[in-house]
Amino acid sequence: MCRRDTQDLLVRRFLDSYSVNLLAMPGRRVGCGSVYVKAGSRISAPGHLSDIVEPPISLPQPFHEDDLADLSGVWSDSVSMNVGLGLLDNYLAALGAAGLVDSLQASFERTGARHVAFRFNRVSRDSISPTGLGRALVDRRFTTGNPWVSAGNSYYVVGAVLRSSSMSIQARDDSGASIGLGAGFATVADANVKVAVRQEGSSEVSFTGSTPLAIAVELYELRWDAEQAEFGFRTSKGPLRLQGLDEDAPPEPVFATDEALIVVEEPDPRAGTDVAAHVARS
Repeated sequence: MCRRDTQDLLVRRFLDSYSVNLLAMPGRRVGCGSVYVKAGSRISAPGHLSDIVEPPISLPQPFHEDDLADLSGVWSDSVSMNVGLGLLDNYLAALGAAGLVDSLQASFERTGARHVAFRFNRVSRDSISPTGLGRALVDRRFTTGNPWVSAGNSYYVVGAVLRSSSMSIQARDDSGASIGLGAGFATVADANVKVAVRQEGSSEVSFTGSTPLAIAVELYELRWDAEQAEFGFRTSKGPLRLQGLDEDAPPEPVFATDEALIVVEEPDPRAGTDVAAHVARS
């Protein structure tokens, strides 16, 4: 796993410029208003805020930004071939091309490459403001009918999603120098119709799908203040009431784990969780 104190240039761009949690498994399911439930050390696959909040909630329309120049095309540091191809395999599986990496790995190994670097192309961002999210939560409360709403769980609401439909990898040697892949390298994947594979120069191959995948999320930790009978956000500086939100000083996004990448699970909600009778109702 890659920790948040990494000095990798690409990961630092994600962390420092956008304060996002990178997704170990990209996907189509997550969007603004999605929610991750953290039970112990496990993080659930994303649901929607409306699943755990009542009365029904209406969120602002997300703001869309195309092709973030400070992220699109920035190379990561060199990583081992196993790690790099593992990330690529997750990305291709989400695009519907699972198993494609198996045919590519042998071709990489024939070049003598021991490391790879990767980059995302045409990274876009959809976001809703934390103050808009706060307004939508006024006069709402946790539902008591969902077993995921349970004492001790943490709730992370998605305020922004970064997406990309294209990922590139580059073969590198032990010194970090790029290695030529040879003409026609991309033809090993010609039979796959779900992903367009293109060789860019001698050492780079790009993989492009038809649908942008979520690769990172901006999170806000939602908390319930029983004394005030209202929602608030939890930040690195402590709790923040919705009434204290300011357009000029919104709460800072938070990180769900100490890792730069979050891994989600779908554990059995019946295992060690109680329906949230603890939630205050007025």
